Amino acid sequence: MGHEYFQKYRDGHTHTHFCKHGSEERAELYIVEAINKGFRQYSFTEHPPLPFELTQKIPNGQWLVDELAMSMNELKDYFKICKELKEKYREKIDILVGLEIDFISGMESFTRDLLDSNELEDGLLSIHFLPGKNGWRCVDYSAEDFHDGLVKYYGSVEKVYDAYYEMVEESIDANLGPNKPSRIGHLTLIHKYQHYLKPKDPDYDKEHITKILSKIKRNGMELDVNLAGLFQPMCKEMYPPIWVIQEAMNLGIPLVYGSDSHKVEHVGRGYDYFINIMNKLVMKPF
Repeated sequence: MGHEYFQKYRDGHTHTHFCKHGSEERAELYIVEAINKGFRQYSFTEHPPLPFELTQKIPNGQWLVDELAMSMNELKDYFKICKELKEKYREKIDILVGLEIDFISGMESFTRDLLDSNELEDGLLSIHFLPGKNGWRCVDYSAEDFHDGLVKYYGSVEKVYDAYYEMVEESIDANLGPNKPSRIGHLTLIHKYQHYLKPKDPDYDKEHITKILSKIKRNGMELDVNLAGLFQPMCKEMYPPIWVIQEAMNLGIPLVYGSDSHKVEHVGRGYDYFINIMNKLVMKPF
C-alpha cells in the first residue's frame, strides 16, 4: 500500500563535493555508502550556479556567495563526474543526475536558460532566498542572520513566513520551460529556526501550506520529504512536518524521501524514521 505514495530505497535529494558548504568527500563515496545502505535509486541534486544579478545583491559578502553554489565553470565537471558514476555503478544502483534549482523571482530567464542548456534526469525546485535587509538574504544561513536580515526587515516572523510561502507559490506557477523540476524541495525550510524564532500561533501557516499543497496537486508535482530538519537543533522536525505529509497523501501527491546529504555520513539519515512515519500514515484511515 505504501508504494501508492512513495518509492522505497530512493533518495531524491543529495549533494556532493561541489557544494562548498558541505563536505570535501568525493561524490563516489556517497554512492558507495548509498549502496551499502541498500538504496536502489539515488539522485544527485547539487546547487547550480546563481544568477550574477543575485550574487551582487547578497550583502553578506562574496565568501557566502562562493559557499552557496558552484561556479558556472564547475557545472560541466559536475555533470561529467555524475554521469561517469552513473555508468560505473549502473549494475548496483540507479543514479539520476540533476540539480536543486533556486527559484528567484524576477530572474526566471537565467533559470530557464540553465535548465534548457543541461540534460536533467531529476531535479528540485527550492526557495533559499528572499528579499531582505540590504538585498537578498539566504533564509537558512544562520539564526542570527535570519533575525537581522529578514525578521527585522519584514517586522515579524509571521510576515517572513508569508513572504516565503508566497515565493513558493510563485515558483509553482512560474514558466521555467519544459525542463522545470517537478518536485518542490524542503517545503517548510523557513521553519529551520522555529525553536529560536517562531510565530505566536503555531498553526499560523497551516492555511497557506494547505493552499500550496492544492496547487502542487493541480500542477502534477511531487514533494520532497526532507529529513535534514529533523537534525537541525532549532527545527527538530522534517521539512515538511507530519501533518503536511498526511495532507499530501490525502491529495495523492507523490512523496520522495530526501536525506539532503552534505556529508557521506548523512546518506540515508532518518530513513528508518521516514519509513515508520509513512507506514503509520498509510494505515491511518482518511
